[in-house]
Amino acid sequence: MPDLTKGFSPKQLAEAITAKRTGMKLKLVDVSKALSISKPTLIKIEKGDTSVKLINILKVMEYLGLSFSLLSDDVTQNTNTTGLSDDEWY
Repeated sequence: MPDLTKGFSPKQLAEAITAKRTGMKLKLVDVSKALSISKPTLIKIEKGDTSVKLINILKVMEYLGLSFSLLSDDVTQNTNTTGLSDDEWY
């Protein structure tokens, strides 16, 4: 598993998905067939490719038993701001 104490990144999510799948001893082809997504799409997900549709990432996460939480970046409640604009999320 990746270091989950660091800030979120597509690479970190990809590493978590890969670690979970391999930890469950599932092959890429098994997951892709079970979810009716292409093997190349699953490979893109596991490489952190940001062009993959979110619905496919969520399908894989649900299948593997992974979830994540959304946290508010409201400045009045969170003093640890990164200086990113709303256009710089991923």
